[in-house]
Amino acid sequence: MLWDSDVHDKTIERLIRGLYFHHYQEVLGQRVRVKAQWFRGLTQALLDATSDCEQRSVGNGQFVYRFGRAVDGPLHSIWLFEFHERHWAGGQTAPVAYAATDTGAG
Repeated sequence: MLWDSDVHDKTIERLIRGLYFHHYQEVLGQRVRVKAQWFRGLTQALLDATSDCEQRSVGNGQFVYRFGRAVDGPLHSIWLFEFHERHWAGGQTAPVAYAATDTGAG
């Protein structure tokens, strides 16, 4: 096994929750579910999906991230992370009621 994917996802979730608080001064708490993901690479589709998001950089580009939230539903947010230009992850937040009814069908 390369790494423990559960630990990875929990770390990404904590990062999302912490950065959400940092940027929006609001604790997500139990009212929001976070779906964390690992990406094999930074694809054009990911860049396009986050093109209107804010972008920040830490450590001279060692950690770069994009984020945004819905104007009409601020508990819905999207996050994309790049670590050392070698590891990509991200996730999204949704209210618990929405997350429980979302079937993922498009």
